[in-house]
Formats: sequence, structure tokens, C-alpha cells
Amino acid sequence: MRRIIWGLVFILLGLVFLFYPLAQNKAFQDKQEKLISTFEQLGSYEEGEDSISTTKLEKTSTDDEINEISGAKGVIEIPKINLKMLIFEGADAQALSNGVGMIEPNKKLGVQNVGLAGHRGATYGKQFNRLNELTSGDEITIKVNSNVYTFIVDQSFIVHRTEVGVLADKKEPYLTLVTCTPIGKKNPPKRLIVQAKLKSTNH
Repeated sequence: MRRIIWGLVFILLGLVFLFYPLAQNKAFQDKQEKLISTFEQLGSYEEGEDSISTTKLEKTSTDDEINEISGAKGVIEIPKINLKMLIFEGADAQALSNGVGMIEPNKKLGVQNVGLAGHRGATYGKQFNRLNELTSGDEITIKVNSNVYTFIVDQSFIVHRTEVGVLADKKEPYLTLVTCTPIGKKNPPKRLIVQAKLKSTNH
């Protein structure tokens, strides 16, 4: 009888380990969809504002949702890796827990080299986990209300975390995506960099 009980316990534990990452990823994606939906209800965004004004949200948004999108600047979409997330000002812990962080918030998208940072975790597809799958020619879209910026991946490479020169401006507008590598390692010293050049801007 004891063996049967222990066998059932091990089976249940196995199922937990199997389905927990999937459930965690689903919860994260659901949260992103809600945040993006809330963000897209905002009124017109004026270039140069410090952040999005939450007073323009429709009443359907909850206080928690409004607080979570405070500082949101836009939405990043990468079709190849099925990624759609909010972009927040700054790259602090709060910003990176809700989406992607704009490393230097004062930089102008479509004009300078704008750096975006994102976490990688144990769950497949979460945040920047699949960034390593991007190759030259892949498309990245940034939406800031009525403005849509389309970037094409130019190159990807790995640098030490101290090599911040990858964020330096170039002769043309660029987007630089930054995340830790290798995935799953605690406090890794290296960063995976994906750089993309501006293809088009629609207003």
C-alpha cells in the first residue's frame, strides 16, 4: 500500500514539473494581452512626453492594470518568435517584470540607436527567451499609438555585460535588443545582442 501511495506521489510531482512551466507561460501571456489591451486604449501619444498619461484610459481598466502600464511607451512585436510585449521606460526590476525595458528612455525611436532589455527564464517563449532564433532579415515592429516602426534584423552576437558600446548611436536609426546568455544561468556575465536597422516608419 505504501508503495502505491509513494508511486502516486511521484506521478503527481512529475505532472507538476511537466505542466508548471506551461501554466506559467500561459499566465504570463494572458497578463501581457491584458496589459497591451489596456495600453492600446490610451489616447494620442505626443512625442516628447515623459510617459503615457493614465488619465486617458477608459473606465474598463482596473487600477492594477493602470498601475502596471505606468511608464509604458509602446508595443514590440516579433512575429518569428511569437512575441508581443509592452515597452516600458527604463530597465529596472519592475519594468522588466511587466515587459521590455527601454535602457535609455530619452533616446528617440526611428532616429537613434534605441536599446531594449528583456529577461530570459526557464519557460519557453517567455520574454526574450527565443531571441537567439532571430537571424538576418527577420522583422521587428514597434508600435507607439499611431506610429509604427519596422526594423529588419542586421546582426546578432554576444558581448560581455560591460561592453555598453553596442548602444552607441549609428549613422542610421537602429534597434538593439539585449538579454542575458546563456539561458538559465544565474548572473551570467555575457549578453546576447540583436541589432536591427530601420526599414520604414508609418504615422
